[in-house]
Amino acid sequence: MEFRDRLREEIEFKGLQGKEIAAKVGFSYSTFLSYIDSRGVLPNVETAVKIAKVLGVSVEYLVDGKQSPGHQILQKKC
Repeated sequence: MEFRDRLREEIEFKGLQGKEIAAKVGFSYSTFLSYIDSRGVLPNVETAVKIAKVLGVSVEYLVDGKQSPGHQILQKKC
C-alpha cells in the first residue's frame, strides 16, 4: 500500500471530503487530487505534516503504514 492509498483510506474512514482536507491544509483541490489519484504525487514534508494533523494520524503512518507508539496508545484509549 502506498501513501495515496493510506491517504484515501484515512479520508474515507474519517468521513471527510477531499475539498475539506484541501481547505483545512491550505492548498487547492487539484493539488490534493494529485496526491490521491494515479499520479501518486508525494507532498513535501510540511504539507504531509499538515495533512496528517488534519487526519489525526502520524506522517510515518501515511508514508510507510507504521504507527508511532504514541499514536497506538491514543487509539487504544479512544
